[in-house]
Amino acid sequence: MNDLKKLGEFGFIRKIQKQMKARSPHVLTGIGDDCAILSPSGKNQFAVTTDALLEGVHFNLSWTSANALGEKAIAVNVSDISAMGGKPTAALISLGIPSNLPLKFLQQFYKGLDSACKQYNIELCGGDTVASKKHFFINIVLLGETNAQRTFYRSGAKAGDLIFVTGTLGDSALGLKLLKSRRKKWIAKERDLNFLKKRHLQPTARLKESRILTLSSLKITSMIDVSDGLLQDLQHICQSSNVGAIIDPQTIPQSKPFQRVSTANRLSTRELTFYGGEDYELLFTLNPQNAKSVKNLLQEIKASLIGEISPTPNSVFIKEKGGKLKPVKKLKGYQHF
Repeated sequence: MNDLKKLGEFGFIRKIQKQMKARSPHVLTGIGDDCAILSPSGKNQFAVTTDALLEGVHFNLSWTSANALGEKAIAVNVSDISAMGGKPTAALISLGIPSNLPLKFLQQFYKGLDSACKQYNIELCGGDTVASKKHFFINIVLLGETNAQRTFYRSGAKAGDLIFVTGTLGDSALGLKLLKSRRKKWIAKERDLNFLKKRHLQPTARLKESRILTLSSLKITSMIDVSDGLLQDLQHICQSSNVGAIIDPQTIPQSKPFQRVSTANRLSTRELTFYGGEDYELLFTLNPQNAKSVKNLLQEIKASLIGEISPTPNSVFIKEKGGKLKPVKKLKGYQHF
């Protein structure tokens, strides 16, 4: 009899209840009752998101540690709340657990969850656990708050708006490529390889950057997180706003490890930065007059100007050297079906 079967569902829940230490002032009643009872603050409105992670589709346990998986499960949801200008407060989790998954793994998984909850000031306040025939399944519902006057949507971008992205792109995609081909001899320093792998396995949601943007006077017209790939997520903004976009590939921000590994191994940086996904950076559009007066703030959140919004609906163009515009005919990016 394995440890989980010996504990039983409710014994497991009681064990986890004791393990989870992160707390939120918005949670009145958490794990242990039929519902979590939450209290919003002031005139803020609720923001709710959910994300599912399935073994074999979103993660591979042969190269993902339980701790890192727990951290990532929270971070990818925080990224969604951040993209709306919100502040996360509480999370609910549902797990499908195969019988061969050790209790020690689950304890380390919850350790990762708790670490991420502390980082983003969230309380894990409930959920559900069920048996799974084969694969480990994770689903998280994350609740947060947004200021009604400073909630950012995919819609709202207008022709002439400037397109910005935080951080660097392509790191996670290259990290995944490294993890999938661990037997290959890569021309790279170990610290560069580790940096890129970590960017995939343990991404950081840009909550801090989102809070800076939200509390600023910037005229942000639309925002989204880069989870499915730069061009595909940009297309979501274009479709919702009924506009187009022009992107300058020379301005796409890249980390030094990404540049070194890509160059040494002759990899297509455009493929990785345009279509890779899972960078969880913030992609947003800004009124051009407003952008000129807030350079210091944009530098603080490490935001790079990568293009502008055009009036042609649902069209994305790449600005090649010499100024020629090349249409993106097929917007690749991660899709489940």
